[in-house]
Amino acid sequence: MRILFVDDDPDTRALAIRAVTHEFPNATIREAMDLTSLDEVLQERPPEILVTDFDLRWTDGIKIFDRVKAANPLCCTVMFTGTGNEELAVRALKHGFDDYVVKGSKQLRRLAITVRSAYERNNRLRELGESRDLVLKELYHRLHNNLQLVISLLRMTEKTLGHESDRQQIADLGRRIQALSALQEEFYRSEDFRRVNFSSFLERLARNLLETSGGRIELTAELNLVELPVDLAVPLGLIANEILNATLKHASPDDRPGHLSMRLEQIAETLILRISGDGAGSGEDPDTAKTGLGMRLIQRLATQIEGEVSLEHHAAGAAWQVSVPL
Repeated sequence: MRILFVDDDPDTRALAIRAVTHEFPNATIREAMDLTSLDEVLQERPPEILVTDFDLRWTDGIKIFDRVKAANPLCCTVMFTGTGNEELAVRALKHGFDDYVVKGSKQLRRLAITVRSAYERNNRLRELGESRDLVLKELYHRLHNNLQLVISLLRMTEKTLGHESDRQQIADLGRRIQALSALQEEFYRSEDFRRVNFSSFLERLARNLLETSGGRIELTAELNLVELPVDLAVPLGLIANEILNATLKHASPDDRPGHLSMRLEQIAETLILRISGDGAGSGEDPDTAKTGLGMRLIQRLATQIEGEVSLEHHAAGAAWQVSVPL
């Protein structure tokens, strides 16, 4: 256990240390009086508990918090200051401090109890978070396996159907579920089960779909690193799957080499996905493309995430753009 105290006043710092060590008698105490001593402590080993003043001659408590949390995100943090007011207390708690105590000789016992309570509360929350992550990981794993089972059943059903149109509908449904399964796998592999590396998923999805083209279609991908929360990644991933499948149907007309390009970038507060193929739409009625089942699904999913979808047909093919507010 390492506790870091940051305060310009050596007397106040000594009183705070004496009070808190009654609750943590075996703790290793570190002190920071300036930026140099703070960096030395953090480089040596980050603390498990931080007790800091707000008004420091060389910085402030909020900046101290940021530096310590960068070194140890799990550090328990308590602000102990005599210059603050209710507004500062709210600001500190909103910024992430676990608690706030106003300085005073009669407040030292309260400081010690507050630090102990905040530390134990942090431990309980961390244990609950670890348990929740284990449950989520198991759920994602089972869901992924179940989706693979559904895909296998669909493929078996597809082989028993006599009409080509029926087989095509089952195959399309299987590809949609496969895209969802790929997203679930991305969640499962992620360290944070609430967010996913969407750029990685998008490139893997495109390359998996390209494998069916027999190597005739070349992919160009310019994908900026973008991590998205689950509730945005799933519908946007399904939209991308629909667009890629629609584009690939015509990206290699007459078995000639074709080209597919993807671009993913964030501009201000908007995420923009562009997908185009040099043969897309060449054999398809534009009106049919804009009213078919795939397009209806795209529009419904886009509405769900308040996004906008545009499709432009031109002589060389077609280009899609999806814009989503972040």
